[in-house]
Amino acid sequence: MGRCRMTMLSRDEIEAVHAASLRILGTTGAIVRSEEARSLLADGGAGVREDMRVLFPESLVGDALARAPRSFVLGARDPAQDVHVPADGFPSVCTDGFPVKVWDHEVGAPRFSTREDLARWTTLADAVDGVDFFWPSTTPTDLPAHLQFIGGLRTSYEHTTKHVQYQALRREEALLEVEMSRAVAGGEDADRKRPHVSSVHCIIAPLQYDAGPTDAQIEFARAGIPVVAMTMVSPGITGPATLAGSLALANAEVLGSLVISQLAVAGAPFVHCFVCAPLDMRSGGFVMSAPEYAVLSIAGAEMARSYGLPSMMGAFGDTGKSHGLQLGYEKGATTAAVALAGCDLLTGFGGLNDSLFVSMEQLLIDAEIWDHVRRTVEGLQVSEAELALDVIAKVGPRGQFLAEPHTFANFRRLFSPKYADRTHYDSWEAGGRKEMYDLAHADVERILSTHRPEPLPDDVRRSLLATEDRAAKVLA
Repeated sequence: MGRCRMTMLSRDEIEAVHAASLRILGTTGAIVRSEEARSLLADGGAGVREDMRVLFPESLVGDALARAPRSFVLGARDPAQDVHVPADGFPSVCTDGFPVKVWDHEVGAPRFSTREDLARWTTLADAVDGVDFFWPSTTPTDLPAHLQFIGGLRTSYEHTTKHVQYQALRREEALLEVEMSRAVAGGEDADRKRPHVSSVHCIIAPLQYDAGPTDAQIEFARAGIPVVAMTMVSPGITGPATLAGSLALANAEVLGSLVISQLAVAGAPFVHCFVCAPLDMRSGGFVMSAPEYAVLSIAGAEMARSYGLPSMMGAFGDTGKSHGLQLGYEKGATTAAVALAGCDLLTGFGGLNDSLFVSMEQLLIDAEIWDHVRRTVEGLQVSEAELALDVIAKVGPRGQFLAEPHTFANFRRLFSPKYADRTHYDSWEAGGRKEMYDLAHADVERILSTHRPEPLPDDVRRSLLATEDRAAKVLA
């Protein structure tokens, strides 16, 4: 199969970046604010100082790389929708994660999101085939801050049968999420085989592992819950303005996180994740639409592949504030580049303005962008049947292939968009001059009025409600 691929780093360059990351961890070190993590690191042979700075020896990193699993499953309520890591050919894709605002079609502007918005968003994502697993893309800001993740996880489970990826900021929160995951999976043994939640952990750049999230990471490792270690080094502010320097720093942060997981439990499922966008020196923004964002994502995927680690990258990067030309070109450019790099998981459906808010209409449009990119990456197959020499000979010079049975049998394999209009201008004008957003909004309304996700069993729903009720006391 002539599948498209993109490579950037030579073997020597990969080794140079790895060596630089080891030097950063071994001589500069990192601040580790979790007391338990520092204890694990000290027992593992790391140099732990009184100021919480930890120096990671090369041997400790090497041991962690050797222990990390190369494959695992992200379990879904519907086993047919399990996500297998590493990916078989194409990355599995999820929605964008954790903004506190959602686009309101009625007012034409973003507003703070609610639990009801999350329920609607989850239902829509459940219905869209292009969404392989679910990252809650709206924060239920109408809940108390300490209950937004637990409440959001319950709402997500209630409205999708796909795998749910979430986050925990403290140990107690992680334990409650593990409890929910096991309730949905049908017990601890089933959840360890097919964990029904995974957790994103953002490292504080440069080189800081905060106490609460790191304690949560340790608990997830012990429970067999996959942890996505997301580095968000930003060249120019939390990383060097030179991309190679930011690449080495970001890679060092992920490797340090890997060490912590593997010291907690050897073989803990772990995902290497880069979401590294540069600082815009004029606006001060974190610019996910920048070409440097795609460059660092590609290089990050290559580093993960060199280690044999599963990887997740951010795609659909944009700085657009509304649906339109800027949003389309930025999302298409960044997504194509990252998809060609060959990672296992991709995130980003539905985000706008550097993921500061999301749009349900954009989720559907992004799914179409992904279909377009995926078809490009798929390439072509060279075989006797695909070369179609008998059909070419039959039609011959000055002929045409439209009426041939071969065309009728194969034309549906050609990509056909739903929202991008391919008609002539007159037809488009006669149809009401509808733009992609208009068509997508009509589909959002249709899907939300007709799609009914498979409900949770009553006993599981009661269990999740009881856990959320207890969280109000545990996390207060």
